[in-house]
Amino acid sequence: MRTARSALDYARILAALLGDGWAADSCGHSDLALLNSPLMSLEVAVSSPVRSSSPVSVSVSVTHALVWPRRSDQHKITGTISDPQAVADSMRTTGLPAWTTLLAELRVRTDRTRDALRAFMTTAEQLAGPEAQVSYGSVPGVADLRWPGGRATIHADDEGRVRIVHLVLSDLSTSTFAEVLHAVCGTKHLTRSASTIAS
Repeated sequence: MRTARSALDYARILAALLGDGWAADSCGHSDLALLNSPLMSLEVAVSSPVRSSSPVSVSVSVTHALVWPRRSDQHKITGTISDPQAVADSMRTTGLPAWTTLLAELRVRTDRTRDALRAFMTTAEQLAGPEAQVSYGSVPGVADLRWPGGRATIHADDEGRVRIVHLVLSDLSTSTFAEVLHAVCGTKHLTRSASTIAS
């Protein structure tokens, strides 16, 4: 079997070894490529410069639609440029089952994150008054709340805990609003940094 000269070249070899439904796509870098199937997208990374002994790693690629994996979630298949068959075999036996389980868990965590954030933001918007505006970030778990007296950036984690990560109060009397937010969520579920609160 020929030796790949780039991550894309290696991903194409893996796709052929894995069979129908797999395809390789460029990321625009010689040391990184995507290996796609209908069920998941994987990142193929090689070290540069590429030699026959160069290490290769394959890991699941997570889209912005899902919460970011925890460090403990990481599962990589490693090998060398010269032996794609061993990498493909490891992917079949341990990689694909682990990645399938992880993606299912990430979807559950994402739903939990979104549900917690939207429930909190609904309450916060009502408390802030009719002029309040809520906008959600491009990734799960991030939202902004603006009202005439200030603005707040709210984060929810994948366990459903909500916190204010940034709070700006243009009117000090609206500090009551922040206290109400704490009262609604409870200090167990909502924390804030003293440095972000006007005093």
